[in-house]
Amino acid sequence: MLLKIGQLSHQVCLSIRTLHHYDEIGLLSPSVRTPAGHRLYNKKDITLLHRIQALKQLGFSLQKISQIINDNSLPLPEVIEQQIANIEGEITQAIKLKEKLMRLQSSLLKGEEPDTSKWLDTLALMNVYDKYLTANEIEELNSYAAIVKDELENDWPEMVKKLHFMMSQKVLPNDSSAKDFVIQWTEMLERLVGYDPQLLLKVHAMANEPEIQIQRGITPAMIEFLGQVMREIHRDIFACYLSPEQMQLVDKNRQKNQEEWPPLIVAVREKMQSGSPPDSEEVRPLAIKWKSLFESSVSGGDQEITEKLRLAYANEPLLTQGTGLDQALFKFIRQAMDRI
Repeated sequence: MLLKIGQLSHQVCLSIRTLHHYDEIGLLSPSVRTPAGHRLYNKKDITLLHRIQALKQLGFSLQKISQIINDNSLPLPEVIEQQIANIEGEITQAIKLKEKLMRLQSSLLKGEEPDTSKWLDTLALMNVYDKYLTANEIEELNSYAAIVKDELENDWPEMVKKLHFMMSQKVLPNDSSAKDFVIQWTEMLERLVGYDPQLLLKVHAMANEPEIQIQRGITPAMIEFLGQVMREIHRDIFACYLSPEQMQLVDKNRQKNQEEWPPLIVAVREKMQSGSPPDSEEVRPLAIKWKSLFESSVSGGDQEITEKLRLAYANEPLLTQGTGLDQALFKFIRQAMDRI
């Protein structure tokens, strides 16, 4: 196929002026000259033009494109592969934007149009949700929120106020009133996520985002206080199963590496839910990490303590309430650790 400059311009939706410019700088020139003196583009020229346009879309300057072509440092298959990857990324972003707009439209249909500040808050929150949750999980969370609508509108603000008051009164984490409150708090959280452990873990992770803290009316100090009270509740239960000497060792170890548990629990649950066998190579590194972390931050490697705590977790629902842990996960990770 041989094309005149006007024909090529029409077929590739590129101006004649641009093609002339490519010719002037030596980037792309017609390879064929007819006896009448007409200059025509052949198949090789058209292939080169596609390569030039693909590299432009990838962000390269014309000078850099000329260098790449002369050095043949980026073959055409690789250029096309990168272009496909870019397009797939754009498609993914477009789908996410569509989902955001559909959720925003749904919200608008339920009430009045928000003012500018609320629009910005809504968009910021949607970005946070998209960072942590899939579209299906957001839909699930919305459906659970609809079921417990009264709790969200009435009980949740009251709970936040009560938490503010307790902290202002400097209530200690081991106070019975603080423990009773946290038990109620975690019960409510579990209802809000439909008792889905994986969703609960992701909601906990989102709690560190400033936009979520503003929406919920909580602060990092409040989150830390809730965690301290949870540890006191767990300590009370552990003390029923361990000797004073064992409890002293566990108390010492529980001060270490606690921040490593949530992401590890999320990773293990994802493998379990995806159908990965406990003895698979992809689960093995997680099992090794779990065993190491449990020994360093809980049992100290003492097998008797380990067995007693396993019994405690099997018998005491409060140890798993609000944590994202359950017996199915324990069974999975134990099977994985047995095969290390």
